[in-house]
Amino acid sequence: MKGLKRIALSGRAVCATIHQPSIAIFNSFDSLLLLKRGGETVFFGDLGEYSQSLIEYLQRYDATPKIQPGENPATWMLTTIGAGSAAVQGKPFDYAGSYTVSKLHVQCVERINQITAAAVEEGLVSFPKKYATSKGTQSSTVFYRAMTVYFRCPSYNLVRMLVSAVVALLFGSVYASQRVPENESDMNSRINSIFIAVVFLAVNALNTVLAVFESERNMFYRHKAALMYDSSVIARALTLAEIPFIFMAATIFMVLFYFIMGVSHVFVSFVLVSVPYCGADSLSLFQFANDAKKFFLFFMFFTFNLATYTFTGQMATSLLRDAATAQVVGGLVISMTVLFSGILLRPDQIPSFWIFAYWMFPGHYVFEGIIMSQYENDDTPILASPGTAFYTSLKCASDQICEGTAEEWVASSFPDWNVDNVPWNALYLIGVIIVTRVVTFWALTSLNYRST
Repeated sequence: MKGLKRIALSGRAVCATIHQPSIAIFNSFDSLLLLKRGGETVFFGDLGEYSQSLIEYLQRYDATPKIQPGENPATWMLTTIGAGSAAVQGKPFDYAGSYTVSKLHVQCVERINQITAAAVEEGLVSFPKKYATSKGTQSSTVFYRAMTVYFRCPSYNLVRMLVSAVVALLFGSVYASQRVPENESDMNSRINSIFIAVVFLAVNALNTVLAVFESERNMFYRHKAALMYDSSVIARALTLAEIPFIFMAATIFMVLFYFIMGVSHVFVSFVLVSVPYCGADSLSLFQFANDAKKFFLFFMFFTFNLATYTFTGQMATSLLRDAATAQVVGGLVISMTVLFSGILLRPDQIPSFWIFAYWMFPGHYVFEGIIMSQYENDDTPILASPGTAFYTSLKCASDQICEGTAEEWVASSFPDWNVDNVPWNALYLIGVIIVTRVVTFWALTSLNYRST
């Protein structure tokens, strides 16, 4: 406090917000602004020596108890006004209302009028721009801060990496001993495994981002009030900070899942060298093709899936009051995606009233992109089951054992899907991601859920 007083004596104004100071510290101040709950003024003026001016002012009212010898004036004044009122003759006493008609208030208003009247154009404080630094400096600094926060948050980023690995190993290892589908049941099993793994990680991506983004959003509200940086800067920083972690989570999942269910160059080489004889079809006896294009498409759609739900979680948190409310809305989005993605209910089985959900929510585009790209030109023989759409499409006789290809099974099981739609699926998901970022930016700019 002595240090602050020396600064004040040099000609600078010092404002301090304090909480229950000691007598010595409290008496070090020259002036006091005392507010009651609600922000109304109870006292504003010089404290006087040993806070005598404050004591005399409050004790002029009958509702005020006398200060005891040695009692801390700071504690006494807070006890006196309580929650902003005291009782006199059984009725509440309004200290704030009394101040508005007091001499102290009149002196304050007169002083403000004098200062206002003396103002000249040359003394006007102005700034050439809204923010103290350039957009480039804001962007780099806020992005560095966001990345620092993310690296210091293992409960968020490390967990989602581990979850990606566990889910990939869990679902991929189911097929380690039977790497080639043989019948329709095997094909359904593999489609459902892809579906559950992708949905599970989408749910994890949406739910885990909520608390982290809420914390960053609330911090931004404080920074915004202080005009530290623009809303677009924080929106861009939190987007760029997510990208490498989304990419890492997708990579971990893909390397484990795809190559356990599929085939890698290393595995092929091992088979060719270790086994004395391999038939000509040995390289096709795996669930996923040893094809760079198909791997890339699976990786791309899976990454888009993680990004879509991560940024949807950020958008929901920016629009709503807290992470708990956002989680409810996110759960609704996930449920609609699960039901109307075209896997549990084929598009022709979805009621006409709900068909909008099939076209609106991103699940349909993710799974059409993955499944149609993976099974294109896949000639793995699949045994058809009598009575199924696949069996009918092959035009088999009733007593005939029928076989088709994996590509034909997919075509008969998902007749509304087409490999030509794959690029459009990707564009739709990119559009969804862009929309979530635009809405997040608008919400950060226009809404404020600060409680204080």
